[in-house]
Amino acid sequence: MDLSEIDQRLRELVATIPPEVRAAMLEVPTADEQRRAKEIGGLHSLGLVPAMAELMIDAEEDPALRAVLVGVVRESGRP
Repeated sequence: MDLSEIDQRLRELVATIPPEVRAAMLEVPTADEQRRAKEIGGLHSLGLVPAMAELMIDAEEDPALRAVLVGVVRESGRP
């Protein structure tokens, strides 16, 4: 899978997430490390949107993915 395919799949995934949840998604990756860990752990332990929790965990481990995710979520909120 090349980068353009990853980008497209990420955009498709983000498009399926309700806008209010996307807003929360934007806050988590841009927060400080301690808050990110707490928020991601909360999502995971509650079983809320498991795929989203896994994506946030992956983004935590990969700063480049985190940056792309933030960009995609920001763009998804534009008219």
